[in-house]
Amino acid sequence: MAGLTAVAIAAALLTWSKYLPYWVKVPDVLRSADPGASILDAGGGATAPLAAGWSFTVAYLGGVWKALLAGLAVAAAVQVLLPRSWLRCALGTADSRSGGLRGSLVGVLTLMCSCCAAPVAVALRRARAGLPASVGFWLGNPALNPVVIVLFLAVLPWQWAALRLVAGIAVVGIGFTLARFEPRPDAEDGEAAPAPEPVTGSLALAYGRTLGGLVVRLVPEFVAVAFLLGAFRAELFPIGGTSGGTLVLVLALVVAGLLLPVPTGAEVAVVAGLLAAGLPVAAAAALAVTLPVLSLPSLLMVRHAFPRRLLLRLAGVTAAVGVLSAAVMPVLL
Repeated sequence: MAGLTAVAIAAALLTWSKYLPYWVKVPDVLRSADPGASILDAGGGATAPLAAGWSFTVAYLGGVWKALLAGLAVAAAVQVLLPRSWLRCALGTADSRSGGLRGSLVGVLTLMCSCCAAPVAVALRRARAGLPASVGFWLGNPALNPVVIVLFLAVLPWQWAALRLVAGIAVVGIGFTLARFEPRPDAEDGEAAPAPEPVTGSLALAYGRTLGGLVVRLVPEFVAVAFLLGAFRAELFPIGGTSGGTLVLVLALVVAGLLLPVPTGAEVAVVAGLLAAGLPVAAAAALAVTLPVLSLPSLLMVRHAFPRRLLLRLAGVTAAVGVLSAAVMPVLL
């Protein structure tokens, strides 16, 4: 019964936060070829750090609050309600060679951004899911989102959608492969280990405690870091103000893309807007890859669940694929 409840919670929240909004948004974008306003323009170009940070945080939370709530609630359900046997069935055992692929495919279905997928990835690790499966799920959500591919097709030439798909597959595949070679704690060896915090008393109370703990541990830091990054987004994205040519601009935007969080699909409006403003294709291609896949808030949210060395490698892989995309995209167009 608890397992069915967990599945029902996930299905209901994902329908409310993802599937129904996309049911409305995608046809509108297909008709108009307009992805909406870029989140980089939130606040009308406010330059004072506090005003810029506030306007970005309001715009960002306005775009992700449903998915963030869904991610936290699903994460608590995974930890408390979902039977470990069901988790092994879906993702394989900790040493399963197919775990990374399975986790990635589940991520394709949940359609979340990296920050909203992070609590679920943390819960998967606490439930003793394998590291490759957890990494595959976390990266697969933003990198392999099929709705975002459709939005790219609707707004920009098809080469952008192709680049995003191939780059996403590369990042996710390399990411969960790296995770396979990470040393595993003894608790992960053999068959599934018990949850680190055994459930006692009422499942409803345990679920509430777990959800509250996730909110307290993750949300304040998440909002604070998003505010700080939003306050200095003009410095992070020095469009038109970077000397040194396209290469320097590409490298600057790779770093910016790895830091700033954006809602799911917001990279389409960002890339389209910057291209219209004259940004070089190479720089826009780097941003199309790095902006959605990782962000500083999402990295901080999972830092206690994933090895820090692995997180650095994942950031490096994402940066490298972004730079390679910058080199390839001008040739494709």
